[in-house]
Amino acid sequence: MNIKNLIKTEIQNHTNEEYWGTEESIIEENIIFDYVLNNNIVNQDWFDERLKYTSVELLEELLKEI
Repeated sequence: MNIKNLIKTEIQNHTNEEYWGTEESIIEENIIFDYVLNNNIVNQDWFDERLKYTSVELLEELLKEI
């Protein structure tokens, strides 16, 4: 799995307002979040510091971390 491409795809998908919050969106974001946590790219504190971020903002920040 190329996590960078998955993140980029999710960012692009979120330009469609009907995509946000769909079951597919939630599943894909959970895959990304699990991956970065399980591979010690970021930790829970990193997520906690960004609680007020939108999905796209959070994904963009994750992309920078990778």
